[in-house]
Amino acid sequence: MTHKKTTYILFLLLAGAFALPVAAQDTGGLEDVEVEIIKERQLTLPPASRNFEKIPPRPAEQAPPSVTYDFRSFNFQAPEIVPRIRPLRLKQESATQAYGGYVSLGYGNYASPYAEAFLNNRKDSRKLVGAHLWHRSSAKGPVDDKNSGGGTSGLSLYGKAFGDVITASGKIGWENLTTHFYGYPAGEAVSRDDIRQSFNFLSLGGEISNTRKTKFKYTLGARFSYMADRYDAKETDADLLFKTGYEIDKLNSVEIRADYSVISRKDASIDPGPRSLLTIGGQYVFSPLDGLDIRAGAKVAFENDTLDRKDLHVFPDFQATFSLTPTVDLIGSLSGGVDKVSLHSLVRENRWVAPDIAIYHTNRLFEFLAGIKARVGSKVEVEGGLAAAHLKNLYSFVNDPDDQSKFITVFDPGTVRRNNVYAAISYAQSERAKFMARGDFYTYTAGDLAEVWHRPTYRLSANAFYNVFDKILLKADLIMQGGMKAFDQPTQEEVSLDNAFDLNARAEYLFSKSFSFFVQLNNIASNEYPMFYHYPVRGMQVLGGITWSF
Repeated sequence: MTHKKTTYILFLLLAGAFALPVAAQDTGGLEDVEVEIIKERQLTLPPASRNFEKIPPRPAEQAPPSVTYDFRSFNFQAPEIVPRIRPLRLKQESATQAYGGYVSLGYGNYASPYAEAFLNNRKDSRKLVGAHLWHRSSAKGPVDDKNSGGGTSGLSLYGKAFGDVITASGKIGWENLTTHFYGYPAGEAVSRDDIRQSFNFLSLGGEISNTRKTKFKYTLGARFSYMADRYDAKETDADLLFKTGYEIDKLNSVEIRADYSVISRKDASIDPGPRSLLTIGGQYVFSPLDGLDIRAGAKVAFENDTLDRKDLHVFPDFQATFSLTPTVDLIGSLSGGVDKVSLHSLVRENRWVAPDIAIYHTNRLFEFLAGIKARVGSKVEVEGGLAAAHLKNLYSFVNDPDDQSKFITVFDPGTVRRNNVYAAISYAQSERAKFMARGDFYTYTAGDLAEVWHRPTYRLSANAFYNVFDKILLKADLIMQGGMKAFDQPTQEEVSLDNAFDLNARAEYLFSKSFSFFVQLNNIASNEYPMFYHYPVRGMQVLGGITWSF
């Protein structure tokens, strides 16, 4: 009720307010009024005095007393935290598969079949057993096709056993070398069967040595070899080898070596009897200065060749290496010895030797060498130096006066002086890329003979290998040599042989790790240079084939 009453009173007041102006209008409006404003009063303020008072400086505070620190040991023991970390598990890589077998087959121009096989036992830390079989031949050659064919075949069995104390190894092998005497005069009619030559080699050898690396080491070995040709030449060569050494300390040791060889030979019209060669040598190894290693010793040789008056020979045997810097070494040596010469070694060098040739050992009176080796980074090595040797009874090959297709040996009983300047460089980047090059330059001064025949005055060789993404294997090698001289029997004059330039290349594509295809090019320049007088080599040869590893 009170709320309603209040509302009613407000309504009446508003109504009255609106009614007042209306009532005024009804009485006649506002009257005129004059208002006069008189401005008489002034406000006057007295001047104020301005007093400035400086702020006094802050009173200096007294320095706080010195603080004394008290260090007390505080031991805090927290519970051991054992984090539960799960190590990252890498994917297990399978060990690189080791293949125990290898077979390669191919065929090329000049009617050239090729076959080679290796067979070895799988991984075994106690023994190694294997076999090697090969055949390489060319039915045709550079002169009258089949009249200059040749080849080689062989089989070898080998094994090695590693014991706790002794390591033993052995090898047995057979090899056949076939060729033809195709150095006959051009246009001469010959029978291929009459000029055919064949050599058979049978070898057997073994060796024992201590397995563990100890202060005392030794090696004892023996080798037997038998050779026979298509005619009447036969030769046996038996060798015994003994090496031992004792390490006094890390800087001093003693080494002794003994070799004994007996050679028995029969030919069409000669039976010279056994030829013996015994060599005993010893060295004392020491390091007198930091970076200087010296091997000082001597050799004594006994031989019964009839060409030399002396049977007993004594030679120096010194080697020294000085590390000029961690990457540069200076090397030097002074040595000598009797170099064994046999029908075995001569046939390996020249397959066209005549029957009943003379054979004597070469007496290396002394040989001096000085050189330098350097490593450039971890991939490049360089080497260079010079050598000088005095040789007695050095042999040379000259054409047989009765048959120019065969060679006889001539020995210089005087002293032949040989000088050699050499330089080499090698580069290796793991198994991806490799390169090697070497150059040798020789000078010969004959002793009692007019010349040293069929020996080059320079020889340059280089080889390279590159692996392209483990898919393509590229190889190349180069041989250059020249300066050889021969003696022409009909004219009794000296003849200079053509220089040799032989470039070879090989490309192999790997279909998988165990199967590949290869193409090999030999003598790409097709330079039919002579190996010996009247004996040119084949021109360009192309060989293609496959390889399988298992």
